[in-house]
Amino acid sequence: MKPLAGKRIVVTRPAGQSAPFIGKIEKAGGTAYAVPLIAFKEAFDQQDEKMVSRLHTYDWIIFTSKNGVDFFMRKAGSLLQELDVKWAAIGTKTAKAMNAYGLTVSYMPLSFSADDVADEIQSGRFSPRNALIPKGNLARSLIGQAIRQNGGEADDWIVYETYFPEEAKRSMLELIRSKAADMYTFTSPSAVRHFAAILTSAGEPLPAADYAVIGPVTEKEAKAFGIPISISPEEYTVDALMKEITTYYKE
Repeated sequence: MKPLAGKRIVVTRPAGQSAPFIGKIEKAGGTAYAVPLIAFKEAFDQQDEKMVSRLHTYDWIIFTSKNGVDFFMRKAGSLLQELDVKWAAIGTKTAKAMNAYGLTVSYMPLSFSADDVADEIQSGRFSPRNALIPKGNLARSLIGQAIRQNGGEADDWIVYETYFPEEAKRSMLELIRSKAADMYTFTSPSAVRHFAAILTSAGEPLPAADYAVIGPVTEKEAKAFGIPISISPEEYTVDALMKEITTYYKE
């Protein structure tokens, strides 16, 4: 028997990023319910022109997510040949996205979180003097703050926005009320907040199910809403999450 036979798992990742996770669940014998609780769009700001004009002044450009890479390339991809800059990535997915655009990753921390990068900056193991951090509107400013506290300069550039796709609300509410899911999975704090908002607006209690998350920030957000966490892998990847889900249901 396959390890996830009979298990019904909710995937809340964005529509364009959920297919690999869904495929792994189905290959292991489970049923995946895809309800994307977050979506992304390009951010437009009066600062964009200024940021583009300053690209040549940075010694490092630091990406914290695949989305940051993709939306940065939309805004500035045509200018890359003019830049003498080093590239940093947080996480293997981010690095893979950068490589797809021909960007060579010169620095990637062993752990996949902004907190660890901030620690490496403060300890002197990673010392950008003038860095750009393209990111989303909900991302924290830990890296830029650490660089500035360490005597360097850093600019955060909001290149994309995270929003709650309206069409997902009804689908998720139907799933919650059907009590069909064995496990809900969250890979970002935004997805947790949107899930909690659905429950609150509908007056629904927290479903009796297992809950799995990726990353300490997502876990902290879930616990703040009273969501009990069954799985939170040490490595912040879907592969690690899938491995732990499989182990969890084997036991």
